[in-house]
Amino acid sequence: MKKKTIIIINAIMALFFAILFYKNYIGINLFLFELAAVPLMFYINRPVKLNFFSGAILGSVVISVIMVVLLNTSWSIFINIFMLFTLSAVLSYQGFRSYIHAFAETFFRVFSSQVSIFIPWSNQIAVKNENSKPTNRMSSSKVLYLIIIPVAIVILFLIIYSQASSVFYRQFEEVFNAIGEFIRSINFLFVVMIIFGLVVGNALFMKSWAVGLHSNDLKSTDSLFRTKKRHFTPFKTNGLKMQFLSGIVLLGSLNVLILYFNILDFIFLWFGFKWDGSFLKEFVHEGTWLLVFSVFLSAAIALFFFKGNLNYFSKNKWLKRLTIAWIAQNIVMTISVMLRNYWYINYFGLAYKRIAVLFFLLLTMVGLITIIIKILNKKSSFYLWRVNGLALVFVLALTTCLNWDLHIAKFNFKHYDRALIDYRFMARLNNSALPYTIKTPSELQEINAVQEKVMPFDIHQDYLWDIYVYEVEVFAKREKFIKRYNHMNWLEWNLADYQTFKRMQK
Repeated sequence: MKKKTIIIINAIMALFFAILFYKNYIGINLFLFELAAVPLMFYINRPVKLNFFSGAILGSVVISVIMVVLLNTSWSIFINIFMLFTLSAVLSYQGFRSYIHAFAETFFRVFSSQVSIFIPWSNQIAVKNENSKPTNRMSSSKVLYLIIIPVAIVILFLIIYSQASSVFYRQFEEVFNAIGEFIRSINFLFVVMIIFGLVVGNALFMKSWAVGLHSNDLKSTDSLFRTKKRHFTPFKTNGLKMQFLSGIVLLGSLNVLILYFNILDFIFLWFGFKWDGSFLKEFVHEGTWLLVFSVFLSAAIALFFFKGNLNYFSKNKWLKRLTIAWIAQNIVMTISVMLRNYWYINYFGLAYKRIAVLFFLLLTMVGLITIIIKILNKKSSFYLWRVNGLALVFVLALTTCLNWDLHIAKFNFKHYDRALIDYRFMARLNNSALPYTIKTPSELQEINAVQEKVMPFDIHQDYLWDIYVYEVEVFAKREKFIKRYNHMNWLEWNLADYQTFKRMQK
């Protein structure tokens, strides 16, 4: 498509963007914007051939924007915008199969697309018609250098000379007064929204050059192929055999070590855990991330030994067995980390990071299973990036389908008889949780009394809010929400705010 056509489309969409979002919260306006933007992205990049990966990205955009209208959580908004820009890169550079490559290209495209308008596309697009004849139409770069820059410099010197000489100023006084009246009549916030809309439109619609990861993605394969290399050294070496023996010794020792660790976890964590009344900081925070680091280090060790020709070594049977046993034991360790997180939730309630850890560990388990598949079926590293990237896309789309703030509020207050209520955190949940965080003074007194009995530590420490501060904060938040809801227009509408308002009326 011609650059001039895309510039016109971008200008119209920037104005549409400003109308939708000017002084408005995000709601149905985001859905309306994407309802226009996504078909335009397909139209600009036609013909479009969707593969499984690009279809998954499109599906995640559709699901997340629907969740924005239904749930309106910050997370669903973030994931939707994130996936929308990724979809733009996937449609612009078609054929992607790995999310890691697509994400990197998306990041660079957000910036390169902003300057693409000033660069001739023949310098950016690899495939072009060699028989096409040059045209005499004025390009964007000519407009910049022949019109925009000279006019800007002339205006700058006009201002300087006017300030330096009152006689010179009087010659142009009427012009300056007219310009001043025009500037005062401009709504600068609306202009800023148009400019921001142009930036977003450039990232979504404008053609730009790929940084090279796209071509790498197209050339990569799932299968691993044996490569024969000739080493010119003054001494004899048995590289594969030494790697094999090193792997046997290392993985044999590591299997014994992790087996002992897992046995201790079975005894003291799986079947014999008893809370000693501590804040479980070392047990969960430091312990969890150290174990996660060990799992990633284990995966790196396994990939090191099976990155190349050792896959084809005729006597590697026991090395494969030891590596698979090592990875399997790391999966057991990952389940133990999940159990640590479970006990933390059991005694200290749900929170964002604790939920994120569960999904992160789920993806970690998927990664470990794909490493086993790679070793057994001689798969390449690209296979790992591709499959785990798809798993990440599906998990991110899945996480937008629940209103986590609402479920956190319901779960934590439901289990106040065993889990600590962090009033500061509960007061800062989003508005959809308000009907479940608003408590009467008598309810708060009852919760506080129970907490004092079941918690083996002082719940009135300085960094923990008391019920009186919490009551004031939640009441102010409720009043602010009602005031905002009563002044909302239809572009800001979303189901979550509507349901919250109705629940509070009851």
